[in-house]
Amino acid sequence: MAGQELQPTMPDPFPPNDSGGLINSGDSNKASLDSASTAEPRPSEADVVNALVAVEKATKDETSQIPPVARDVAQRESWAVGKGPVVIFIVIGFAVLLGFSLLLVRGVQRGSKALSNIASTRVIDGRSHGHGNARQRTGHAIDAALQKRAEELLARVAMGDGAAVDRVLSESSDWTGKTQRTPRTNQLITSGLNSSNTPVREASLQAQLALDGVPRNENGLAMLEQQVGNPAQRPWALWTLGALGNRGVDPAHTAKIIGSYLTDPDVNVRAASVDALSLVGTDETLPMLLDRLRNDPSPVVQERAACDLAQSGMYTHEQRMTAAASLVGWVDDSLLTAQQRGWTVQALSDIAGKNFGTNSEAWRSWYDSAR
Repeated sequence: MAGQELQPTMPDPFPPNDSGGLINSGDSNKASLDSASTAEPRPSEADVVNALVAVEKATKDETSQIPPVARDVAQRESWAVGKGPVVIFIVIGFAVLLGFSLLLVRGVQRGSKALSNIASTRVIDGRSHGHGNARQRTGHAIDAALQKRAEELLARVAMGDGAAVDRVLSESSDWTGKTQRTPRTNQLITSGLNSSNTPVREASLQAQLALDGVPRNENGLAMLEQQVGNPAQRPWALWTLGALGNRGVDPAHTAKIIGSYLTDPDVNVRAASVDALSLVGTDETLPMLLDRLRNDPSPVVQERAACDLAQSGMYTHEQRMTAAASLVGWVDDSLLTAQQRGWTVQALSDIAGKNFGTNSEAWRSWYDSAR
C-alpha cells in the first residue's frame, strides 16, 4: 500500500498447482522419483582417488618425457645463476695473482741485476768503494801466470808474511794492465787492509792499484782526475786517489782533490772522501776528518770519520794520538749529539786500548799520561 514500508517475503514452500489445489502424497512421491531419475550422477570417493592418482602419474610421465637437452639447459641456467658469482670472483683473483707474479718476476730480475752490480764493487774495510777499474776500460789482456802469481803473493801478505810484502811492493808495478780484481783478490786485499801491520796495509794498497790498472805515476793521477768527474765512477776514483797519494804520487795534490768533495750533496760521496783522506794519511788530513766527525750533518759520514781516525786508513799511532787530543775534549761536549759522543768514546777506546766510558776526567788523565 502506498505509504507503507515494503517487507521482504519468504517464498512459499508449497506453491499452488495449476489447478489451485494442494499436491497429495501420491503425487509427491512420484515427483521425487522423477527428480531423482533426472538429476546429474555424482562420482564416488573411490573414483575421485583413482582420478587423482591418474593425474599424478600423467604429470610424472610428462616430466620424464622432457628432452635431455632441455633438462641440461635448465640445469646449466640454474648452475650459472647459483655459481656464476663464485666463478667471476675466482677469475678475478687469478688475474690479480698472475699480475702480481709478473711484477715479482720483474722485481727479482731487477734485484739480480742490482746484486750483480754490487758484486762488482770494491769492498775495503767492509765498505764498498765504487765499481769498475782502469784495466776493464782499456781492455788489456790478462796474463794468467802473472795473475796466479799475484794471488799467491797476496795470500801470503794477508797472513803477514814479510817476504811476500817486500815482493809485492817491488813487483806489483809489473802487474798493472796484466792482472785484474777477482773475488779472491778482493778478499785477500780486504784482509790485508784490516791488518794492524802497516807494511801489510801498504802492500795491499799498492796491489790494489795494480789490479785496477792504475799506474803509480802522473799518468795514473791524470787518469783518476778524469774519472772523478764522472758521478758513476766518483766513489771509486776518490778512494783510488787516496791510495795513489799514499803510495807517493803527489799526496798534497791528491788530498786537495779529495777534500773538494767533503761538502758534496751526496752523502756517499762525502763518506768516500773521508775514507780516501784517511788513505792519504798525511798530518794535514787529520783536521779535515775531525771536522767531518763534528760538523757533517750525516751520521754516516760522522761514523766513517770516527772509524778512520781510530783504526782504519793509513794513520800512524802518533797521528791518531794527535787526533785524540781533540777527542778527549768532546766526550762531555753538550754541543754534540749523544751519537757523536758515543763514536768519540769508541774512537778513543780503539786508540788507547782502554775504555773509560763517558768519564771525561779519566780520558784526560789517560791522554796526559800517554802523550
